[in-house]
Amino acid sequence: MAPLRRLQRLGRRILPSGRGRRPWFLYHARYRRGLTGVPMDAMRGERILTWLLDQGWVPERKVITPRTASLENLLRVHPADYLRSLESPEEVGRILGLQVTVEEAQAALAMQRLAAGGTLQAARLALRSRGVAFHLGGGFHHAGPARGTGFCLLNDVAVAIRRLRARGFEAPVLVVDLDLHDGNGTRAVFADDPSVYTYSLHNQHWETLEAVADTSIAFGTGIEDGPYLELLRRTLPPVVEAHAPSLTFYLAGVDPGADDSYGDGRLTRAALLERDRFVTEQVGSPLAIVLAGGYGASAWRATARYAAWLATGEVEEPPDDLRMALGRAGRRWAEEPRARGDRPTPGGDPFDWTFERGDLAALGAPGTAGPTLLLDRFTRTDVVAQLERFGILAQLRNRGYPDPEVELHPTTGLGPVVRVWGEPARLHLLVELRLELDRRSLPGHPMLRVEWLLLQDPRASFTVSRPPLPGQEHPGLGSLADVVAWLVTLCRELELDGILFRTAHGHVVSLARRHLRFLSEEDAARAAHFQEETCGLSFAEAANAVTWDDVPMVIPVGEGLAGRTWSATDGDLERNPNQDLDPGPGVE
Repeated sequence: MAPLRRLQRLGRRILPSGRGRRPWFLYHARYRRGLTGVPMDAMRGERILTWLLDQGWVPERKVITPRTASLENLLRVHPADYLRSLESPEEVGRILGLQVTVEEAQAALAMQRLAAGGTLQAARLALRSRGVAFHLGGGFHHAGPARGTGFCLLNDVAVAIRRLRARGFEAPVLVVDLDLHDGNGTRAVFADDPSVYTYSLHNQHWETLEAVADTSIAFGTGIEDGPYLELLRRTLPPVVEAHAPSLTFYLAGVDPGADDSYGDGRLTRAALLERDRFVTEQVGSPLAIVLAGGYGASAWRATARYAAWLATGEVEEPPDDLRMALGRAGRRWAEEPRARGDRPTPGGDPFDWTFERGDLAALGAPGTAGPTLLLDRFTRTDVVAQLERFGILAQLRNRGYPDPEVELHPTTGLGPVVRVWGEPARLHLLVELRLELDRRSLPGHPMLRVEWLLLQDPRASFTVSRPPLPGQEHPGLGSLADVVAWLVTLCRELELDGILFRTAHGHVVSLARRHLRFLSEEDAARAAHFQEETCGLSFAEAANAVTWDDVPMVIPVGEGLAGRTWSATDGDLERNPNQDLDPGPGVE
């Protein structure tokens, strides 16, 4: 490399260890609408940004709200006939691999159009600041000029590059695509353009299109840390050296991870972070990052580690799901009204608190006595607003239930009941919750007693890796942490000291061990013994291996229960690291 070019490259590098400029972050609350039926966590970006803001690592002024890409900019990549075809729900459904309504098709297109605008703004910010801009969305790399596939309707990275070109930016551009799947759409857009180099490592080729400036390597299924990182270190530096990009787009997909619910890679989270750091240090800045692939409720954690490293220069561990849900509910995007057609988040975790179904069968139909208020305070309208605020209804929509129906029944003596059905016809029961005020279990400490909690997806199926737990008729919804966060907020509004519940299932103790306390020292010791006996087992194995006694347990809210309850753990007991990296609230 010529000396001048080498100096230019050195000048473009960001400073490691957080000593450079803090990155920009771009996020829009409408991203939580997601894609109905697609297993991507539409709250992934929201979870990441909440954590960064709550820790003070990213100031509010460095968070930008994206604007929708103009039709003029979309036409720079996608011909008019193709864009007109996206007015058809049948065509959108074909691309998404789903049957969708007109509203669902419109919502999917609107979200990806907004993402195209976000990626364009990220590129502008990266160039203007000579730094890093992280778009917590985007990465729809399968969309080619005149066709969409693989969930991708519009290619946001291609739209951003073509817009910059139209505004006179002529310097070399590099696209580093480390999503598990082939960046075939981006390669097709720039197949004849030597100024845009497309680099993609993926599990298999989606097509055999030749491009004048491209490295496309298929590494097969089941790749692990060592071979993957060796391949990246061997093949990326020569590309960066030869192409000398003045702007890089990085598709930082985390679906090669071993805990991804949709991919077939075997990378650990440590390897994913090492990968991200290597790319960042190799390409330097300006650097525009987009989310790309990542499926299941735990996908946000790997990306969050990367984002925190960019912001601080340190390796930071994300919080557990309950703390995250509480933090997210307090942020401004939690108050965003839902427009008709919104379609957010999957979850994907079967390890919800699903209590014994037989207990509910004994209750029969709810009576009509008493006011139709939850805890003598909250109307059905209040409950719907709270479920929206915590993203619970958003997650149901993204699981393929576009019109969840909430009903509230008065008390029968066993607690008022909240039910959420998958549709107005009430064919699929998704959520059932019975609550009571409890002022007797621990005198002087009023609590919220959970008589019954059911979270289930009747359309989902169990798998070999996610077998049913005791009490489960259907897989869970992956929304337990958000439901518990909502209950914590109810406690605070009612000035209660905690959440009280009982369960006959030992896996619940493991799931919530960081938050649970017990009303007696003997029960706490019993729980500690249970955790010792099941250490290293999967949750399904633990649930079947050791009998758990049905005892009262408390999740404290505030300091009211200090000194009146006992904890089962002095520290964290390690579970089998190969079983489940994020099985539920309070567990990692």
